[in-house]
Amino acid sequence: MDKETRLKKYKEIANAKETLMKHGYYVGNLYQADDVRTYFECTDDEALDVLDGALDNDDTAETIWIAIRDIGEMMGLKEIE
Repeated sequence: MDKETRLKKYKEIANAKETLMKHGYYVGNLYQADDVRTYFECTDDEALDVLDGALDNDDTAETIWIAIRDIGEMMGLKEIE
């Protein structure tokens, strides 16, 4: 991929992140097919299936919810009852 194409790609991603942040989404930690390819030889579709399984997983979700609550408490935020 040439420099101009890479720059265009990064700008598109930055714009997408900015749009999501404006609507309250956290985008500080995103994953892509290449992350899976650091471990496996696979197609884009296979890599996305791996990410879907890893991220759309009850254990992953539970860990995130626990961490959200723990960090909020450590920050001294008032819990909603």
